[in-house]
Amino acid sequence: MIRLREAGKADLPGLFELDRVCFPGEIAYSLREFRALLRSTRTISMVAEEDGDLAGFAISRSVLARGALGGHIVTIDVGPAFRRRGVGRLLMDEVESRMVRAEAAWLRLEVAIDNLGAQSFYTSLGFQPIGQIRGYYPGNLDALVMRKILPGSGTLTG
Repeated sequence: MIRLREAGKADLPGLFELDRVCFPGEIAYSLREFRALLRSTRTISMVAEEDGDLAGFAISRSVLARGALGGHIVTIDVGPAFRRRGVGRLLMDEVESRMVRAEAAWLRLEVAIDNLGAQSFYTSLGFQPIGQIRGYYPGNLDALVMRKILPGSGTLTG
């Protein structure tokens, strides 16, 4: 059974390694970036485990845009052996729940314009495309920006 918990300093090597499995080296986060994310008081870092094995993780940050508190999904990684088992949805649901409790109005993320599988996953969670960032990823690959308005927020900022 998959169990969720907050990520801690001891998880750093596993997060770093899994990120390199999930994303090309030029996109994956560095150890330094992971350390900074885990130390930040604005970050929600969740780990999914099964029998002590790292199944996946999600990292999000609280942000303020146009006077509204929101959340930015920094990354979500699911190990190949755990894909299509609901781990990503479980992680995203937990991040969303925590952001709602923090009174965030929206969640936002970027996804590679050619990653149709991820776009479909985010759409199934209620995210909608709101824009595009040219050359966001290495190799001049564009990013699609997606946003989800959170329950009870009643606002469209962010």
